[in-house]
Amino acid sequence: MIGERMRSCWWALLVVLCTVTTSCGEADDGTEGGMQKSPWPLPRACVPPSGMGSPATIEEVVALINALPKPTSLACVLESLDRPLAMYASTSIASAQPAAGPHSPRVFVFRDDLTMSVVLEGNSRDTLELSYAIGDRLSIKAELVFPVEEVLEPSAPYDQVAVGGGTTCGVCHGSEVTVPSLDFAEAWASDVFQDDPDEALSRSFLRQLALDCDHETEPERCELLDAIFGHGELEPGDLPRDSLVCRPP
Repeated sequence: MIGERMRSCWWALLVVLCTVTTSCGEADDGTEGGMQKSPWPLPRACVPPSGMGSPATIEEVVALINALPKPTSLACVLESLDRPLAMYASTSIASAQPAAGPHSPRVFVFRDDLTMSVVLEGNSRDTLELSYAIGDRLSIKAELVFPVEEVLEPSAPYDQVAVGGGTTCGVCHGSEVTVPSLDFAEAWASDVFQDDPDEALSRSFLRQLALDCDHETEPERCELLDAIFGHGELEPGDLPRDSLVCRPP
């Protein structure tokens, strides 16, 4: 009897602790959980046309941006993406789009073979980097700079990285080759990189950064975090772990 009463007391205590701390599970949907009251979901100002909110190619990203209100901000594009949204965050600095630390990581968003990435601050915070996997650990590289004031040409993201007989991405990514299948732009593919897995940040950690963000002192950073977390469910994504690890020199 004493043993049964002891077990009952322990279960009661566990229930109380879970209720008070809400730490017995991780809320990743950006809408609930945690001790701090969530401001989400937020009103959605950037609504994609039907069937355009899940771009899976670079061309579909361009089409989505062209369909959104102008000028189009980077936050507007992230907000417009259909949920659930597969994402991954890293503190890696081995990129032309480096993280500024755990406080402002590099964030990747995935849809099939398409990867989009942003950073929350720094010189590249207005840039959306794009890569499209084509196999053999190669991906087509492109990028867009925001805000977008006018309708984009289909070649715009490829033109943005073009330099000489290749791309600015080829300075770091090796094995750069042309992609002849694209007849409307000069596109190049190069090695796919991954970060060191130890540089990964949990979605719950990043979600708390978003909740703690001071909109008065860091409006642009908070706007991007709200665009990612404030409009529906998130799910885990990851970089291809069979690819090369990119480390700074």
